[in-house]
Amino acid sequence: MNFKLIILFLLIVQFSNGQFTNTDVIAKIKTESIDDIISVSAEATNSTEVYKSLKYTFSIFRTDLDNNVTKNNQEGRFTLEANEQKNLATVSVGVDETDKIVILLLIYEEETIVGKDRIAFNEEAKAKKKKKEEEYTEDDGIELKGIVIEETKTKPGKDFYEFFYNSYTLNRINGSKIVGVYEKLSFGRSTIIQVKIEDKVIHEFLGKPDIEYLERMSKFSIRRVYKYFKDLKKQKRDIFQY
Repeated sequence: MNFKLIILFLLIVQFSNGQFTNTDVIAKIKTESIDDIISVSAEATNSTEVYKSLKYTFSIFRTDLDNNVTKNNQEGRFTLEANEQKNLATVSVGVDETDKIVILLLIYEEETIVGKDRIAFNEEAKAKKKKKEEEYTEDDGIELKGIVIEETKTKPGKDFYEFFYNSYTLNRINGSKIVGVYEKLSFGRSTIIQVKIEDKVIHEFLGKPDIEYLERMSKFSIRRVYKYFKDLKKQKRDIFQY
């Protein structure tokens, strides 16, 4: 296939993958300042004439001057009637002048992200230090960097997530796409733990209540995730150079 046609195909696929976000279901984060506290609300709107059964993840990431990251997470299932708008969650956030705070709302229909919104505080100072070629923005203008979400069901799944997330943070991977740690039921009482980047499975394995095994799987998964983002960055660089 002609190289120009390959590039055109990749651009079409990239556009197609992003164009359905915030179309049928619209995610919106609203804020209201009260002195030094900000009230943050997560809302969802069904813009179709069809009943929707959905789930959401509402996350707050706080990064201090030493690059230590803390995460608060709310999630749940909900429904929307045709053209209905619904408040999903409301939290209060204290904002100072030093900590970077990222608030992310993701709405899923089955396992697909159909709505998303993101706001950030104190981000500009750190953003200026990044090289332009390392910056990444989704097609709808919402930047999603360094985000790891969790949907686990058992203690081994949660233990693996802690190993993985701590390693992801310490290695400062800061990937340009959402990384998810998922757990699904398998035969009997066993489960399968998956590490996915968007809809692509990077690594999956059988969940076991063995800390050393889970830590080993975490290190293996991190290497694969790092390689994925490294290859993705190289691919983008090659396209821009062309």
